[in-house]
Amino acid sequence: MALSGSKKAPLWGAFFIAWLLATPTLADSCSLPGVGEQVVSSRVIDGDTLELGDGRRVRLIGINTPEIGRRGAPSEPYAQKARAELQRLVGDAGLRLVVGQEARDSYGRTLGHLFDAQGINIEAQLLSRGLGFAVGIPPNLALLECHLRQEQQARHQRLGVWRQVPVKRASEVSQGGFQLVRGRIVTVQTVGRHTWVELDGPLVLRLPVDLPGAADIASWRGRELEVRGWVVDRGSSRRGHKRFMLPLLEWRLVHLE
Repeated sequence: MALSGSKKAPLWGAFFIAWLLATPTLADSCSLPGVGEQVVSSRVIDGDTLELGDGRRVRLIGINTPEIGRRGAPSEPYAQKARAELQRLVGDAGLRLVVGQEARDSYGRTLGHLFDAQGINIEAQLLSRGLGFAVGIPPNLALLECHLRQEQQARHQRLGVWRQVPVKRASEVSQGGFQLVRGRIVTVQTVGRHTWVELDGPLVLRLPVDLPGAADIASWRGRELEVRGWVVDRGSSRRGHKRFMLPLLEWRLVHLE
């Protein structure tokens, strides 16, 4: 559910939420050192992916926008608006690209942050308008805190994707893909290199045991959390295992109540 004054403070407490809402100017909070490389956009594919004039396809770091419908499937709400806004933002001269610490994804796309001629981060501008969700995949976390601030402001103002609450209950998870989920922690178990956190539904979270703070998870039983990420449909063939699994690699994307 959307955060409000009636909700309990998440994992980091009320101070963290106040900090997220502070520093509203994008130019001050969403910059990276260095000048990057000057690039030109030739085609916008969707709200978080574009093609450059030199042929490279760039997947923006730190944001996941609603999916454009393919092969006759309908687009998700605000998908077309996110693409149109990205087209507008990258249409001017002076566009700069800063490639991530991990430079490519499994599809061969360049992973990077884009900045306009004023040095303002493009992903942050989309998030501030409610046209996507902040995400963080290690090691490309340089702007995560900035992106979370911009998302939180859009969420507080109920802009774009936050106009209707996009968070579903863990018991309602029925397919894979990117999702925001809220659920109650039922069991916590460490097996080998992973800790498994089962929610009150067909969903389990998988955390590396060496993730800082993972040792404290056993005390979470019975509490509610909100988490986001790409849910994996593992099928129904493994008896005793929950069908859906969400890998968790970054604490700042979790809100524990």
